[in-house]
Amino acid sequence: MRKGLLIIPVAHSEVEMGSLSADIAKVLEGALGSERRERHRAEVAAFWESLKVLLERLLKDVDMRTVKVYQDGIPVGGELGMKLVNDCARTGSPNFQLLASLIEKGATLEKTEDTRLLKEEYEILKELVSAKTASEREERAEHYKKRLYALTEERDSYIAAKIKETLGKDELGILFIGATHSIVPFLPPEIDTFVCDYVEADIMDWLWGKKPAEK
Repeated sequence: MRKGLLIIPVAHSEVEMGSLSADIAKVLEGALGSERRERHRAEVAAFWESLKVLLERLLKDVDMRTVKVYQDGIPVGGELGMKLVNDCARTGSPNFQLLASLIEKGATLEKTEDTRLLKEEYEILKELVSAKTASEREERAEHYKKRLYALTEERDSYIAAKIKETLGKDELGILFIGATHSIVPFLPPEIDTFVCDYVEADIMDWLWGKKPAEK
């Protein structure tokens, strides 16, 4: 009995940074300049539109009642998780709009993250983006570098454990997670994982259990 997990590395938009979005926007504008920042925003928007189309094609023959969705940054499931997703979708987040669409079609949202770890990371990021100067920000980044790295590993370990706990036999899990994360080393071997390469034929072959020789 197969447990499949499609891991989708994503590019988060500024709107998904919540209360830090304004400060992060200033940092990005200072680092990239207004023209490059606008180009980056357009690229992120295009990424999500392409991903939406890709998933619609991939999942058209999948029973969505067998799909579990996992989202980085989501520390709750059930009704509270649904409310969080819908609230974020209404802010214009393409990530959460896509998530809401999958849930509306029958997928189940699962608790993905540890609130304690998210809060610690948030406080560190808040301190970084609130720095008055670029040099002050660099000093703070150097100070927190090791802890941020460790936090990412701790989050990845926790996410993998939640997936192991909640993903059942003959179910498909879809994990939306920032591209800097790496949860595969923490997943048990009984979960058949595929890190999305955005090539429809490759994902289709994995999704339906085809081997390379069957291509």
